[in-house]
Amino acid sequence: MNGLRAPFAALVLVATAQSPAPYSWPVPLATSAPAPQPTELWSGAPAASFALDVRPLGVSPDGEARALVRVVLRDAGGNVVRIRRGADFDFFATPGTAQWQTRLRFGGPAAIVAVRDDGPVAVRVVCNRPAGLGEQRAAFDSRGWRVARVVAAAVGPHLVRIGWFPRARTGAVRVYRVDARGRRTLAAMLAAPASSWDDRVVEPGRVARYAVVRPRSAPALVHADVPPELPPSSVDALRGKSAWLAFSGDPLDDESYAKLDVDAIVGAAVHAGLRSIELRLAYGAFDEVTPESKATIDRLIDGLVAHHVAVIGWTVPRTPSFEDLARDAQVAAYRTPGGSAISGLAVDLERGGEFLGNGPLGYAALRDYLGVLRRAVGPRVLLVATVEDPYLEHLDAAKFPYAAIARDADVLQPMTYWRMLGAADSPAAVRAAVGESIGLVRRLAGRPIPIDVGAQTGVLSKRGAPSGDEVGAAVEASRRSGAIGIAFYDLTGTGPEQWDAIARAAW
Repeated sequence: MNGLRAPFAALVLVATAQSPAPYSWPVPLATSAPAPQPTELWSGAPAASFALDVRPLGVSPDGEARALVRVVLRDAGGNVVRIRRGADFDFFATPGTAQWQTRLRFGGPAAIVAVRDDGPVAVRVVCNRPAGLGEQRAAFDSRGWRVARVVAAAVGPHLVRIGWFPRARTGAVRVYRVDARGRRTLAAMLAAPASSWDDRVVEPGRVARYAVVRPRSAPALVHADVPPELPPSSVDALRGKSAWLAFSGDPLDDESYAKLDVDAIVGAAVHAGLRSIELRLAYGAFDEVTPESKATIDRLIDGLVAHHVAVIGWTVPRTPSFEDLARDAQVAAYRTPGGSAISGLAVDLERGGEFLGNGPLGYAALRDYLGVLRRAVGPRVLLVATVEDPYLEHLDAAKFPYAAIARDADVLQPMTYWRMLGAADSPAAVRAAVGESIGLVRRLAGRPIPIDVGAQTGVLSKRGAPSGDEVGAAVEASRRSGAIGIAFYDLTGTGPEQWDAIARAAW
């Protein structure tokens, strides 16, 4: 008996040495999603009332006078309090438009009201949550604002937008380019109604000067500092496996930057064989890299780039305005203090109030947004258009402008979330859904264009996260259908089973 035990023990040791412990994947972050109404979270006591604070923001290069409308919440004792989660306010402006802003941008519920004509504006704000606070009204009159009425600013290194307020209702507006010697050359003549013009013939890194002549107004001289050329980026950054990563600048949020384990994220990306990370850096005009989060995010970018994992700037447009478009161009130019650069943009083009809107105006914004951005950043910057999945959402060209977007994109990236948007819950069903999605995207694009599949790995609905086998099937179907890669949504919500499937899947 003793003679048999020694060889057996040796075999056990050999087997153990050949079977290393499983890789320790990052623990998924806790999240309030997909709860439709997150629990209210206050800094201080709950609010008993609210008031409105209105202040001018000036005239934008879009030719709009803009005002910031902030909700000021007070508790029963009259003290100002802050709601960190769970607020729901509706903002209305007559005339003009009102777009609500992310809570972090202005420290609480707020909206930007924009008008193109001089005069009084009535603002009404309705509180839906917290319950019982009712509504408040305010007003402002742009005729009393002492601000520049003609402005110019660069959207990016290849486009300057010039705007004037109020918009010309009669006659024509003439825009002249002005050279270093002060000589003027007519660049554009715009018939009324007109409020802005885009100059697509500008030199990166130079100062662009203009004279704007409006009916019944003295000529206005304006200039714009044009940023330098952006670094080139290639579609190669997206070939293979990728993942999306979002974070919040609030240390108390579920997806706070303070909860990101930078070393674990970099290690997981390398161990899973990811080629790139799509990092959310802008929501509309809001810069996600807040002063508090910057050191963490820079360290994350540096760590990924050092391990040859490209970082693509993920942006979420909300309006085709100068401010929104310029933020995208600034993301493309982002560079850490350590010298790590962003490798292109993944632009999330979606319908709805949180995105580019609904109805005809939303459709027009979806159709035109990427074209303006392409002209602004130039032809050398990778532009990935993240789009709604036409197969799972039953969309066609009349509901979503795939062909117009494809004209200016380098890659189309449909969000093929088979459990959230469809009924697939087996490997076979996933293969079929992914294949159908890729085929339909190709047809709707109207031209040959690379496709990168957006795949679900986390909990996005009551149907839960997909199994590891489903994730593997999505990778297999994407490759067989000719996609250039697959991006997983999202990195911090992915569990060990899904990570194992991603790591096993070859690309």
